[in-house]
Amino acid sequence: MEESMLFTSTDRFQERDFTYLASVLADRANPDSFRSYVSDREALHMILDDPRVLKSLLESPALLDVSPWCYFYVLTRQSLLRSGLDDVGLAEYLGSVLAERVPLAVGDKLCGVPGGLTRSVDFLAVMDQISGNMRFEALVAGANQFLVLTGIFPEYIQRRSERHGAPGLQYYENVARASFCEAQEHPRAVRQGLKGVLGTLTEVLPEARRSLNRMADSLLFLAS
Repeated sequence: MEESMLFTSTDRFQERDFTYLASVLADRANPDSFRSYVSDREALHMILDDPRVLKSLLESPALLDVSPWCYFYVLTRQSLLRSGLDDVGLAEYLGSVLAERVPLAVGDKLCGVPGGLTRSVDFLAVMDQISGNMRFEALVAGANQFLVLTGIFPEYIQRRSERHGAPGLQYYENVARASFCEAQEHPRAVRQGLKGVLGTLTEVLPEARRSLNRMADSLLFLAS
């Protein structure tokens, strides 16, 4: 599945990201020289971990200065670090998922619960009917969706559970975890370089989900 192969690299950045980061790091104010410097992946991660970048993003009145990818990667990475999850690959994966599934609306607010599957019964019904590569794609897509719902929009899950007797957070987390676990064993996980990160998510999903909860509570500008 192409959407789950988005990791940190210079081709994920837009011109505005280089300009913004170079302006934040005064010692590298020239965007051209900055872009040349971060062509090295290790150097790129060092730049993105710089506390000045996070501070600037949180204090900026206009997050349109950076792409959703840059914004979500930095916030996700720092939130995971606070949870003791120092895994760049995990931050890359989750940052990519959020950048795709949690679009920013005008005013740099999240525009609400992402479209797609929101009920586990629909997901399980689909899974009963497919196999092979389609099953792998559905497993990853469904797990990503439920991770976003439980991590960034837990109130949505809780309200449905309280008002309509729908499954709660723990149930959706378990569905996502089981899906990541099955997906990591699929041959496509190996071919796409996802086996490691899917395995990591299987192991640390509860803490990763709580890390996203804390990030949503304290860092993101959520629409009311």
